[in-house]
Amino acid sequence: MVALASPPAQAAAAKREDSARGGVVLDLEGDAGRKPGTPLESASHTPTAPVLEVALDTGSGGTVGADAARPPLARLTLGGTTTWRSYCARPGVKSCGEYDRLPANERLGDTVSYSSSVPYLGIAAELELQPLAQRESWVRGLGLALGYRRGFSSTDVTLVSDAGQSTTREVAATDSVLTAQAMYRYFFGMGAARERFGYAGLRAGLLTRAFDVDASAESFLTGTHRVFPAVGLEVSVPLVDWARLEGAGQFFVSPRPGKGLGGGSSALDAELRDYGTAVSSFGWEAELGVAGDLWGPFGYSLRFRLTRFQDTFTGAGTRLGWDAGGVAAETYSSLHWGITASY
Repeated sequence: MVALASPPAQAAAAKREDSARGGVVLDLEGDAGRKPGTPLESASHTPTAPVLEVALDTGSGGTVGADAARPPLARLTLGGTTTWRSYCARPGVKSCGEYDRLPANERLGDTVSYSSSVPYLGIAAELELQPLAQRESWVRGLGLALGYRRGFSSTDVTLVSDAGQSTTREVAATDSVLTAQAMYRYFFGMGAARERFGYAGLRAGLLTRAFDVDASAESFLTGTHRVFPAVGLEVSVPLVDWARLEGAGQFFVSPRPGKGLGGGSSALDAELRDYGTAVSSFGWEAELGVAGDLWGPFGYSLRFRLTRFQDTFTGAGTRLGWDAGGVAAETYSSLHWGITASY
């Protein structure tokens, strides 16, 4: 028997056979409702929207895409310092300016004035450790800062007696600073993708500052040695990829002279004995600068720092005219620069 079929039926049968050989899945449910004579379409020719998109995690800890910037675990700064220093001591008054405004016949007693004839040039190193900085909890801000600075220069020292006679000598001196402070920083991201980070933080710890005068010069000037607690604030705001604006300020708690890490000595006792029997002191420090990353882990730091101490003496000192104490003021203006390495 010969069965005759219409051309549409033959085409549909051929398409079914080709689909079965090629492994094409047909829309059977759609075929069932197809009107006779309607061409059969395979599901492979029907465009469908994807229901799931998958992206690979490239090691960002579960975040797909660009990583958010994270602070370093450690940062080392090595560089130099340029420091200008001034000092004044006046008897019977509360400030050096008050004494200098007195009539000449009322300026009685020994006064000391000096300023650096050339700036103190020296070396500086600072290490910041934040071993928990890349954690997500609040403990990430805990850290430790250690610092050392030492400068060398000659100083012009002038002593004026109550008779109006002045003596000026050039004296070699050194300026040394040690820092050990705990710190806590709150980090924040900036930029469209938070690719730059800044921080606001708190520091508290111990500082020492020692100004040593060459004893062989037989100068009237005595050194100053201080060991004191300090507490302060700091902030860093990223401006561009390679620059951050940084600022800090500290308040010194009773930074009295005559205290050194090596214990007491006659030279340390003279820092108080020359001017009175007791002393009260206060001090502060402020700094402003820029820092940034240049290439890989390496970057730069440039800061200007102003440090001020004031000592108020009471009682009778051994120097002429210091029967009722007086005042001494000490100021450091310094520029700090260096290269940084971060990990």
